[in-house]
Amino acid sequence: MPSRRSALRAASVAAAGALAGCSRLRSRGARVDVTLFNQTDAPYTVEVEFYRDDGATEAAARAFSSSFDVEPDGEATAEGVVDAGRYLVRYYAYEGNSKLTDEDHVHFIPSGDETENLAFDIQETGELTQR
Repeated sequence: MPSRRSALRAASVAAAGALAGCSRLRSRGARVDVTLFNQTDAPYTVEVEFYRDDGATEAAARAFSSSFDVEPDGEATAEGVVDAGRYLVRYYAYEGNSKLTDEDHVHFIPSGDETENLAFDIQETGELTQR
């Protein structure tokens, strides 16, 4: 029969291993990536803003704001921009980095499958479509 000390040591090692695994999965799986695919022959700048869907004021609700430069037939990705959750996502697309071609919003709701990604295609019309 194992001693009490051996049993406690084995339980501690098992618990530490389980927690380490959960922590690693949670830290990567609980973030949202943003990807933009430019389907045109012109460079685009796309501004993206994430707002928490929790009833806070606009300034307090802003969780992320960034600008992406996407070359013709190129793509741009930012990994782990916000924690997974419900967001209102506003975007503004500028052809040639100056001419506004589209501004709109989408509602992001996490899938819960540890692969949270928001992706858009920039169409020939200059409009963004969600993938």
